[in-house]
Parts: sequence; C-alpha cells; structure tokens
Amino acid sequence: MALIKTKGLIIKEIKYNDTDKILTLLSADYGKISVYAKNSRKGGNRSSYGTQILTYGEYVLFRGRESYILNSCDVLANFYELSSDIELFTYAAHLIDMAEDACNGPSSAKDAVKALLYGLNALKKKRNPKLISSALAIKITQIMGYPPHVSSCAVCNTRTMEQIHFGFKKCGFLCEKCSSSEKDSIYIENGLAKAILFVLLSEDSGIFSFELSDRLLNKFFNLALKYIEERMDRRYRKLDFLEEFDYNTVLSDSK
Repeated sequence: MALIKTKGLIIKEIKYNDTDKILTLLSADYGKISVYAKNSRKGGNRSSYGTQILTYGEYVLFRGRESYILNSCDVLANFYELSSDIELFTYAAHLIDMAEDACNGPSSAKDAVKALLYGLNALKKKRNPKLISSALAIKITQIMGYPPHVSSCAVCNTRTMEQIHFGFKKCGFLCEKCSSSEKDSIYIENGLAKAILFVLLSEDSGIFSFELSDRLLNKFFNLALKYIEERMDRRYRKLDFLEEFDYNTVLSDSK
C-alpha cells in the first residue's frame, strides 16, 4: 500500500464497531474520499482528536486498491464550536453540502475546500450566515466552471445596461430589452449586481468581506441558492430544518 499525505476536512463520521470509524474527508488533493480510522473511538488515542466532524487536519493515509486507511493525523484547525449553535451548525452543514459537490474529483477540490474553510471561519467569527452561504454558492459555481455571465448582457453582449436583470436559463446579467423575452429573469438592483461581481473577483476570506442591507441580502440569498441548484441540478435541503425548527418552536410556545 502506498503512503500519502493530504490536508482535508472531516465532514462525516460513522461508527464502524466498538473501536473504529469510517470517515468522509474532503481532501484538497483527492476530492471526497472515505477513510477507515482504526481505533479512533478509543479515548486518549491520538488519532481520535483528528477524526471528529468539522476537524481540519493533515492526514497520513495508506492508499489501497479500493480504500484509504488512516495512519496518523495532525489537527490544524477545528470548528467544533459551531455545533453549539443550531443556526450556525445548520448553515455549516449547508456550506459543506455545496462544497462537497465540487469535491467529487481532485480538479476543483483544492479551491472548493479552501473556500469552504474560509466560509466556516467566517461563521465562527459570527459573520452573517445568510451572506456567507450566498457568497459561497456563487463562488462554488465559479470553481465548477459555471459562473454567471456578468461582463455584459448574456444575450446581446451590450455593456450598456440602465437596468440589470438576471436570467437563470441564460446564466447571467441581461439588459432590459433581452430580459423581456426571458420568463425566468428577475430585476436586480445595482447593489446586488455589485455583490455578485465582488464575489467572483474576490479570493480567500475576501469572498465574504462585504455587507448588504437585509432586503438586498434576502434577494441575494434567493438568487444564489436558485442559481447553484439549477447549475448542480439538485436541491439543497439542509436549511429547511431552520424553517421547520422555527415552526415547531412557534407551535410549542403557543401551547
């Protein structure tokens, strides 16, 4: 078996027996991989500290023909504290969900894992979770090669747009004239257009270093979520839990 070293984030841990776990690791080098962690459930075992969910570390693995086996690990950072806040933990799961889709192969995994780590760190610093998730959604589509077209109208290529619209089928900005023939297009204000541009042009923690009013942020959130869902052809449901949680809380309080 070959010995490899990689940095990555633990996004799932499954109890295998009384002493072992099966981990899902988002590796910057190899994408999403499954790792067998022997004796990782034993207390005091060094490897147990690096095999908990939301741990980012450097992992030394044996690579067999069909699986990876943990040899050793060093913890570089962790985001355990997010699990103590139901809203932040749910948003963290949502961020992971989106980044995971960009880690099915090594070509985009490095940038996706890096963007995810900056997003989780922003959550840890109590930045607005709705802004973080919206910005990451746009950045992930860019990493995957599906960024929205923003340099001109996606239909006629004019750069002169008094009003900017966003077309989901055309995947980007539309001028007022072209938007009239696109049923799925929506009008977006300049502040929202600038937010999309900012994310596409930013790197590292800068992806999340801007502010929007609550009204524009709600529009940004809805646009970004719809855009990534259509590009990835899937529904991201993790945040549905927060709506269900609020509903159940209201019912409980009313009794």
